[in-house]
Amino acid sequence: GPPTPAASQRPSTVAATQWQKWLPFAIAGISPFVLASIDLDLGFRWKAFVGVAIIALVGVMAYRSAPAEHRTHRDDLRLWRSASQRSWGAIGVFSLLVVPFVLASDFDPPMNFPWATWFAVINTVMIFALGAAAFNLLVGYSGQISLAHVGFLVLGTIFGAWIGLQADGTFWLALPAAAAAGAIVGVIVGLPALRLRGLYLLLATLGVHFVMLLIWREYLQRNFGFVGISFDDPTIPSWLHWLPFIDPDDNGEFLIAGQFRWYWTIMPITVLTMLFMSNVVRTREGRAFAAVRERDVSASLLGINVARSKLYAFALSSAVVAMSGALGSYYLGARGEDSFNLDLVLDYAVIIVVGGFMSIQGAVFG
Repeated sequence: GPPTPAASQRPSTVAATQWQKWLPFAIAGISPFVLASIDLDLGFRWKAFVGVAIIALVGVMAYRSAPAEHRTHRDDLRLWRSASQRSWGAIGVFSLLVVPFVLASDFDPPMNFPWATWFAVINTVMIFALGAAAFNLLVGYSGQISLAHVGFLVLGTIFGAWIGLQADGTFWLALPAAAAAGAIVGVIVGLPALRLRGLYLLLATLGVHFVMLLIWREYLQRNFGFVGISFDDPTIPSWLHWLPFIDPDDNGEFLIAGQFRWYWTIMPITVLTMLFMSNVVRTREGRAFAAVRERDVSASLLGINVARSKLYAFALSSAVVAMSGALGSYYLGARGEDSFNLDLVLDYAVIIVVGGFMSIQGAVFG
Protein backbone atom coordinates (compact mmCIF):
# COMPACT_ATOMS: atom_id res chain seq x y z
CA GLY A 1 0.00 0.00 0.00
CA PRO A 2 1.03 3.68 -0.11
CA PRO A 3 3.56 4.77 2.51
CA THR A 4 2.27 6.40 5.63
CA PRO A 5 3.08 10.09 6.25
CA ALA A 6 5.36 9.17 9.14
CA ALA A 7 7.33 6.74 6.98
CA SER A 8 7.66 9.24 4.13
CA GLN A 9 8.96 11.93 6.48
CA ARG A 10 11.51 9.73 8.26
CA PRO A 11 14.42 10.17 5.73
CA SER A 12 14.11 13.97 5.76
CA THR A 13 14.12 13.95 9.58
CA VAL A 14 17.32 11.90 9.66
CA ALA A 15 18.92 14.17 7.05
CA ALA A 16 17.99 17.26 9.04
CA THR A 17 19.46 15.70 12.17
CA GLN A 18 22.77 14.99 10.43
CA TRP A 19 22.79 18.50 8.97
CA GLN A 20 22.16 20.05 12.38
CA LYS A 21 24.86 17.88 13.93
CA TRP A 22 27.65 19.27 11.75
CA LEU A 23 26.37 22.82 11.31
CA PRO A 24 27.97 24.28 14.49
CA PHE A 25 31.35 22.82 13.55
CA ALA A 26 31.04 24.24 10.03
CA ILE A 27 30.26 27.67 11.46
CA ALA A 28 33.18 27.39 13.90
CA GLY A 29 35.53 26.41 11.07
CA ILE A 30 34.50 29.07 8.53
CA SER A 31 33.72 32.13 10.66
CA PRO A 32 37.34 32.92 11.76
CA PHE A 33 38.46 33.23 8.14
CA VAL A 34 35.43 35.35 7.26
CA LEU A 35 36.10 37.68 10.18
CA ALA A 36 39.79 37.96 9.27
CA SER A 37 38.95 38.84 5.65
CA ILE A 38 36.61 41.72 6.60
CA ASP A 39 38.39 45.06 6.81
CA LEU A 40 35.82 47.34 8.42
CA ASP A 41 36.64 50.05 10.96
CA LEU A 42 33.63 50.83 13.14
CA GLY A 43 35.60 52.62 15.85
CA PHE A 44 35.39 49.81 18.42
CA ARG A 45 36.45 46.18 18.79
CA TRP A 46 33.47 44.83 16.94
CA LYS A 47 35.24 41.64 15.91
CA ALA A 48 35.76 40.74 19.56
CA PHE A 49 32.02 41.05 20.24
CA VAL A 50 31.20 39.02 17.15
CA GLY A 51 33.73 36.37 18.20
CA VAL A 52 32.15 36.03 21.64
CA ALA A 53 28.71 35.77 20.02
CA ILE A 54 29.93 33.03 17.68
CA ILE A 55 31.43 31.09 20.61
CA ALA A 56 28.07 31.23 22.41
CA LEU A 57 26.20 30.33 19.21
CA VAL A 58 28.26 27.26 18.24
CA GLY A 59 28.35 26.08 21.85
CA VAL A 60 24.57 26.17 22.19
CA MET A 61 23.98 24.67 18.73
CA ALA A 62 26.40 21.81 19.36
CA TYR A 63 24.81 21.14 22.75
CA ARG A 64 21.28 21.08 21.38
CA SER A 65 22.19 18.89 18.39
CA ALA A 66 23.70 16.18 20.60
CA PRO A 67 21.99 12.77 20.63
CA ALA A 68 19.78 11.67 23.49
CA GLU A 69 21.33 10.54 26.76
CA HIS A 70 20.54 6.86 26.17
CA ARG A 71 23.51 5.72 24.07
CA THR A 72 24.54 2.53 22.37
CA HIS A 73 27.98 0.96 22.45
CA ARG A 74 28.72 2.62 19.09
CA ASP A 75 27.93 6.02 20.62
CA ASP A 76 30.37 5.34 23.46
CA LEU A 77 33.17 5.00 20.90
CA ARG A 78 32.55 8.42 19.38
CA LEU A 79 34.97 11.29 19.86
CA TRP A 80 32.37 13.44 21.64
CA ARG A 81 29.99 11.24 23.60
CA SER A 82 27.87 13.83 25.40
CA ALA A 83 26.23 17.17 24.72
CA SER A 84 28.77 19.08 26.81
CA GLN A 85 31.67 17.43 24.99
CA ARG A 86 30.19 18.38 21.62
CA SER A 87 29.70 21.94 22.83
CA TRP A 88 33.28 22.27 24.04
CA GLY A 89 34.49 20.62 20.84
CA ALA A 90 32.80 23.25 18.66
CA ILE A 91 34.17 26.04 20.87
CA GLY A 92 37.62 24.46 20.64
CA VAL A 93 37.50 24.38 16.83
CA PHE A 94 36.62 28.07 16.71
CA SER A 95 39.29 28.96 19.28
CA LEU A 96 42.06 27.09 17.46
CA LEU A 97 41.27 28.89 14.22
CA VAL A 98 40.76 32.36 15.65
CA VAL A 99 43.82 32.46 17.95
CA PRO A 100 46.42 33.29 15.25
CA PHE A 101 44.31 36.16 13.91
CA VAL A 102 43.94 37.57 17.42
CA LEU A 103 47.69 37.33 18.02
CA ALA A 104 48.36 39.01 14.67
CA SER A 105 46.02 41.93 15.46
CA ASP A 106 46.75 45.19 17.27
CA PHE A 107 45.22 44.19 20.60
CA ASP A 108 47.21 45.10 23.70
CA PRO A 109 48.88 41.84 24.84
CA PRO A 110 48.23 40.50 28.36
CA MET A 111 50.94 41.07 30.99
CA ASN A 112 52.73 43.38 28.52
CA PHE A 113 54.15 40.36 26.67
CA PRO A 114 54.60 41.05 22.95
CA TRP A 115 52.36 39.01 20.69
CA ALA A 116 55.40 37.31 19.13
CA THR A 117 56.20 35.88 22.57
CA TRP A 118 52.68 34.50 22.98
CA PHE A 119 52.89 33.01 19.49
CA ALA A 120 56.16 31.26 20.37
CA VAL A 121 54.71 29.98 23.64
CA ILE A 122 51.63 28.52 21.95
CA ASN A 123 53.65 26.89 19.15
CA THR A 124 56.10 25.39 21.62
CA VAL A 125 53.27 24.14 23.82
CA MET A 126 51.66 22.33 20.89
CA ILE A 127 54.92 20.59 19.94
CA PHE A 128 55.60 19.62 23.54
CA ALA A 129 52.00 18.46 24.07
CA LEU A 130 52.35 16.16 21.06
CA GLY A 131 55.29 14.35 22.64
CA ALA A 132 53.69 14.33 26.09
CA ALA A 133 50.48 12.79 24.71
CA ALA A 134 52.51 10.03 23.09
CA PHE A 135 54.37 9.50 26.36
CA ASN A 136 51.00 9.26 28.15
CA LEU A 137 49.85 6.69 25.62
CA LEU A 138 52.71 4.43 26.69
CA VAL A 139 52.90 5.17 30.42
CA GLY A 140 49.33 6.14 31.27
CA TYR A 141 47.33 3.83 29.01
CA SER A 142 49.69 0.85 28.69
CA GLY A 143 51.52 1.06 32.01
CA GLN A 144 54.96 0.66 30.40
CA ILE A 145 57.52 2.90 32.12
CA SER A 146 60.12 4.32 29.76
CA LEU A 147 62.91 6.89 29.90
CA ALA A 148 63.89 6.43 26.27
CA HIS A 149 61.68 9.10 24.77
CA VAL A 150 64.39 11.74 24.63
CA GLY A 151 66.25 9.26 22.48
CA PHE A 152 63.34 9.28 20.04
CA LEU A 153 63.46 13.07 19.92
CA VAL A 154 67.10 12.60 18.93
CA LEU A 155 66.12 10.01 16.34
CA GLY A 156 63.52 12.32 14.80
CA THR A 157 66.06 15.15 14.63
CA ILE A 158 68.63 12.92 12.96
CA PHE A 159 66.19 11.76 10.30
CA GLY A 160 64.91 15.30 9.83
CA ALA A 161 68.46 16.53 9.20
CA TRP A 162 69.41 13.56 7.05
CA ILE A 163 66.39 13.78 4.75
CA GLY A 164 65.89 17.54 4.77
CA LEU A 165 69.54 18.65 4.57
CA GLN A 166 71.78 15.80 3.46
CA ALA A 167 69.44 13.95 1.08
CA ASP A 168 67.86 17.13 -0.37
CA GLY A 169 64.42 15.98 0.72
CA THR A 170 61.60 18.08 2.07
CA PHE A 171 60.20 18.81 5.48
CA TRP A 172 57.01 16.95 4.53
CA LEU A 173 59.02 13.84 3.74
CA ALA A 174 61.15 14.12 6.88
CA LEU A 175 58.16 13.97 9.23
CA PRO A 176 56.74 10.59 8.10
CA ALA A 177 60.26 9.21 7.74
CA ALA A 178 61.02 10.18 11.33
CA ALA A 179 57.76 8.59 12.47
CA ALA A 180 58.53 5.36 10.60
CA ALA A 181 62.04 5.22 12.06
CA GLY A 182 60.63 5.88 15.52
CA ALA A 183 58.13 3.03 15.15
CA ILE A 184 60.81 0.56 14.07
CA VAL A 185 63.24 1.51 16.80
CA GLY A 186 60.36 1.64 19.28
CA VAL A 187 59.57 -2.02 18.61
CA ILE A 188 63.22 -2.88 19.26
CA VAL A 189 63.29 -0.83 22.47
CA GLY A 190 60.02 -2.43 23.55
CA LEU A 191 61.40 -5.96 23.38
CA PRO A 192 62.69 -5.80 27.00
CA ALA A 193 59.13 -4.97 28.06
CA LEU A 194 58.18 -8.54 27.17
CA ARG A 195 60.30 -9.77 30.08
CA LEU A 196 60.81 -6.76 32.32
CA ARG A 197 58.43 -4.60 34.31
CA GLY A 198 58.58 -1.67 36.66
CA LEU A 199 62.00 -0.51 37.81
CA TYR A 200 63.82 -3.06 35.66
CA LEU A 201 62.15 -1.78 32.49
CA LEU A 202 62.89 1.78 33.61
CA LEU A 203 66.62 1.01 33.87
CA ALA A 204 66.64 -0.78 30.51
CA THR A 205 65.09 2.19 28.73
CA LEU A 206 67.43 4.55 30.56
CA GLY A 207 70.28 2.73 28.87
CA VAL A 208 68.64 3.40 25.50
CA HIS A 209 68.60 7.10 26.36
CA PHE A 210 72.36 7.27 26.82
CA VAL A 211 73.02 5.14 23.74
CA MET A 212 71.00 7.56 21.62
CA LEU A 213 72.91 10.52 23.09
CA LEU A 214 76.19 8.87 22.05
CA ILE A 215 74.80 8.32 18.54
CA TRP A 216 73.66 11.95 18.45
CA ARG A 217 77.09 13.34 19.34
CA GLU A 218 78.80 11.07 16.86
CA TYR A 219 76.37 12.06 14.11
CA LEU A 220 76.87 15.75 14.83
CA GLN A 221 80.65 15.61 14.82
CA ARG A 222 80.88 13.53 11.65
CA ASN A 223 78.41 15.52 9.57
CA PHE A 224 78.17 19.03 11.03
CA GLY A 225 81.18 19.46 13.30
CA PHE A 226 80.83 21.23 16.63
CA VAL A 227 78.59 24.05 15.38
CA GLY A 228 75.40 22.00 15.44
CA ILE A 229 72.66 21.65 12.84
CA SER A 230 70.95 24.63 11.21
CA PHE A 231 67.62 23.75 9.60
CA ASP A 232 66.28 25.64 6.60
CA ASP A 233 62.77 27.05 6.56
CA PRO A 234 60.42 24.51 4.94
CA THR A 235 57.97 25.42 2.19
CA ILE A 236 54.30 24.69 1.57
CA PRO A 237 53.81 22.28 -1.38
CA SER A 238 52.57 23.96 -4.54
CA TRP A 239 49.38 21.85 -4.60
CA LEU A 240 48.33 23.55 -1.34
CA HIS A 241 48.70 27.11 -2.61
CA TRP A 242 44.93 27.31 -3.07
CA LEU A 243 44.44 27.48 0.70
CA PRO A 244 43.35 30.86 2.13
CA PHE A 245 46.02 33.39 3.13
CA ILE A 246 48.74 31.58 1.15
CA ASP A 247 50.43 34.04 -1.21
CA PRO A 248 53.54 32.50 -2.83
CA ASP A 249 56.67 34.57 -3.26
CA ASP A 250 58.00 35.69 -6.64
CA ASN A 251 59.86 32.39 -7.02
CA GLY A 252 56.63 30.44 -6.54
CA GLU A 253 57.47 29.25 -3.00
CA PHE A 254 55.73 29.90 0.29
CA LEU A 255 58.24 29.69 3.14
CA ILE A 256 57.05 28.60 6.57
CA ALA A 257 58.81 31.41 8.39
CA GLY A 258 57.52 33.44 11.30
CA GLN A 259 55.26 32.46 14.16
CA PHE A 260 51.99 33.00 12.27
CA ARG A 261 52.88 30.62 9.48
CA TRP A 262 54.37 28.08 11.88
CA TYR A 263 51.13 28.08 13.87
CA TRP A 264 49.16 26.98 10.79
CA THR A 265 51.72 24.21 10.25
CA ILE A 266 52.04 22.92 13.80
CA MET A 267 48.37 23.16 14.81
CA PRO A 268 46.91 20.79 12.16
CA ILE A 269 49.70 18.26 12.69
CA THR A 270 49.19 18.31 16.47
CA VAL A 271 45.40 18.20 16.36
CA LEU A 272 45.18 15.41 13.78
CA THR A 273 47.81 13.30 15.54
CA MET A 274 46.15 13.70 18.92
CA LEU A 275 42.75 12.86 17.42
CA PHE A 276 44.31 9.74 15.92
CA MET A 277 45.71 8.69 19.32
CA SER A 278 42.35 9.45 20.96
CA ASN A 279 40.66 7.16 18.47
CA VAL A 280 43.24 4.42 19.03
CA VAL A 281 42.59 4.24 22.78
CA ARG A 282 38.86 3.74 22.12
CA THR A 283 39.40 0.82 19.78
CA ARG A 284 40.09 -2.81 20.60
CA GLU A 285 43.80 -2.06 20.86
CA GLY A 286 43.12 0.71 23.36
CA ARG A 287 41.08 -1.62 25.56
CA ALA A 288 43.91 -4.13 25.30
CA PHE A 289 46.32 -1.43 26.54
CA ALA A 290 44.17 -0.95 29.64
CA ALA A 291 43.94 -4.70 30.29
CA VAL A 292 47.70 -5.12 29.99
CA ARG A 293 48.26 -2.18 32.30
CA GLU A 294 46.10 -3.67 35.03
CA ARG A 295 47.38 -7.24 34.83
CA ASP A 296 49.13 -8.72 31.83
CA VAL A 297 48.60 -12.32 33.01
CA SER A 298 44.86 -11.78 33.28
CA ALA A 299 44.89 -10.04 29.90
CA SER A 300 46.50 -13.07 28.29
CA LEU A 301 43.81 -15.29 29.83
CA LEU A 302 41.21 -13.08 28.16
CA GLY A 303 42.77 -13.83 24.77
CA ILE A 304 44.80 -10.62 24.42
CA ASN A 305 48.17 -10.93 22.74
CA VAL A 306 50.18 -9.19 25.46
CA ALA A 307 53.43 -9.11 23.50
CA ARG A 308 51.72 -7.56 20.47
CA SER A 309 49.91 -5.00 22.61
CA LYS A 310 53.11 -3.87 24.38
CA LEU A 311 55.09 -3.61 21.15
CA TYR A 312 52.26 -1.74 19.46
CA ALA A 313 52.17 0.78 22.31
CA PHE A 314 55.93 1.29 22.12
CA ALA A 315 55.84 1.63 18.32
CA LEU A 316 52.98 4.15 18.23
CA SER A 317 54.30 6.25 21.11
CA SER A 318 57.85 6.27 19.73
CA ALA A 319 56.67 7.18 16.23
CA VAL A 320 54.78 10.24 17.46
CA VAL A 321 57.65 11.38 19.69
CA ALA A 322 60.17 11.00 16.84
CA MET A 323 57.91 13.01 14.55
CA SER A 324 57.60 15.72 17.21
CA GLY A 325 61.39 15.75 17.47
CA ALA A 326 61.74 16.46 13.74
CA LEU A 327 58.94 19.03 13.87
CA GLY A 328 60.46 20.81 16.86
CA SER A 329 63.90 20.88 15.29
CA TYR A 330 62.63 22.54 12.12
CA TYR A 331 60.60 25.00 14.19
CA LEU A 332 63.56 26.00 16.39
CA GLY A 333 65.85 26.10 13.38
CA ALA A 334 68.93 24.70 15.10
CA ARG A 335 70.03 21.81 17.30
CA GLY A 336 73.29 21.38 19.18
CA GLU A 337 75.07 18.79 21.25
CA ASP A 338 73.31 19.83 24.46
CA SER A 339 69.80 20.15 22.99
CA PHE A 340 68.62 16.89 24.53
CA ASN A 341 68.87 15.86 28.15
CA LEU A 342 67.05 13.63 30.60
CA ASP A 343 65.08 16.55 32.00
CA LEU A 344 62.81 16.45 28.96
CA VAL A 345 61.43 13.06 30.02
CA LEU A 346 60.81 14.42 33.50
CA ASP A 347 58.95 17.33 31.89
CA TYR A 348 56.80 14.83 30.01
CA ALA A 349 56.08 13.03 33.28
CA VAL A 350 55.04 16.26 35.02
CA ILE A 351 52.79 17.17 32.07
CA ILE A 352 50.85 13.90 32.15
CA VAL A 353 50.56 14.00 35.94
CA VAL A 354 49.12 17.53 35.86
CA GLY A 355 47.00 16.91 32.75
CA GLY A 356 45.87 13.49 33.91
CA PHE A 357 46.83 9.90 33.22
CA MET A 358 44.88 8.22 30.42
CA SER A 359 44.00 11.61 28.91
CA ILE A 360 45.39 12.47 25.49
CA GLN A 361 43.89 15.96 25.59
CA GLY A 362 45.23 16.44 29.10
CA ALA A 363 48.73 16.83 27.64
CA VAL A 364 47.73 20.26 26.35
CA PHE A 365 46.55 21.49 29.74
CA GLY A 366 49.50 19.88 31.51
